[in-house]
Amino acid sequence: MESYATVEAPPGAAAYDVAVVEPDANLRTRLGVELSGAAQFETMEDLVQRLDPSRPVVAVFGPGFASPIGFQHVHRVTSSHSMLGVVFAVYELSTDVLQQALRAGARDAVVIGGEASLNQSVDRVGELLAGAATTRTQAPAARTGEPGRLISVFSTKGGVGKTCIAINVAASMAKRSSEPVILVDGDLQFGDVSVMLSMQAQNTVLDAAAAVQYGDLELAQTLATKDQATGLLVLPAPIESMPTDALLPGEMVNICAALQAIAGHVVIDLPSVFNDYVLAIIEASDEVLLVGSMDIPSIKNLKIGMAQLDLQAIAGPKLKLVLNHANAKVKLDVKEIERVLGMSANFPVPDDLAMPISVNAGRPVVVDEPKSPVSRALDHIAESLLGPTALPKKGRRGK
Repeated sequence: MESYATVEAPPGAAAYDVAVVEPDANLRTRLGVELSGAAQFETMEDLVQRLDPSRPVVAVFGPGFASPIGFQHVHRVTSSHSMLGVVFAVYELSTDVLQQALRAGARDAVVIGGEASLNQSVDRVGELLAGAATTRTQAPAARTGEPGRLISVFSTKGGVGKTCIAINVAASMAKRSSEPVILVDGDLQFGDVSVMLSMQAQNTVLDAAAAVQYGDLELAQTLATKDQATGLLVLPAPIESMPTDALLPGEMVNICAALQAIAGHVVIDLPSVFNDYVLAIIEASDEVLLVGSMDIPSIKNLKIGMAQLDLQAIAGPKLKLVLNHANAKVKLDVKEIERVLGMSANFPVPDDLAMPISVNAGRPVVVDEPKSPVSRALDHIAESLLGPTALPKKGRRGK
């Protein structure tokens, strides 16, 4: 019987074991050698016989399991073993394979011999499993009553400052809220939230997707990283660009729902694309911030996008227009833009040099320059979204 390759975790954390499961003997040996003598199993049954419910194990499944029946077997095991972390090692990683792997409960998938390191993937999943018990104790308590509110930040055209708006509004909300506020980077392909916050986050939305897929909502609720400057909890997009349809529409909605159980507000930064993934989240949202800019291409794309997605019908009164660079002297009038779009500019945000300076510094402008005009405008959005749950401003006495 094979013995596991035990990896020592940092002091204070449990160790985790590594195993390779692959029917092809030569490939199984190759992967075992690459993973420093990991235990090797030919069948799923061999692995299951060795699993200890209290012991973290990272199992690398080879191409022999990258099939419909293989994914089913893996899903069956991950559903009943919470301390098992799965990584798929395949020859070609298509969108379909990635989706099936995630739905089977995998934490990651890498190409054999590709740029992504199998060892790094195993280390990341192993550290996540080994620290799960400790991390669970640090998770915010589940809310009583209604779930937290979901706020989508969306634009029909890139380059209008959507992510800056999402980050700063969420950061401002976190400073003012008595309950946790979580920012989710929903742009799997070009997400920049972690970069703009200079954040080295270990876990991403893919880890949350895997946890939610096999029912471990408690683990999904512990994966966000805390921004010390604001108290904002952040669940970033993957470091490596993923296909826009890597997650099915309902999967990101389920992630947000798990987070809404512990947070007063969940803010999700959506990609500027028109697909079912975006529509599903907008429909599930309590508020939708639609971001535009003071230029003709932006307004044109807003008009076309609103009609194509039928945003007025889908979002209705929860749709709020955020007009970025609203004070820019570009011979465009806000009233004219409102007439063209058929909706009021609920939140005008002024053009302010403080914003690009804060972006380059990797800090929210509401933290870097809290008294600047742009920060005041963003704070106003945050206070409007928080409503009566906002904490009193400093220096203001309750009556």
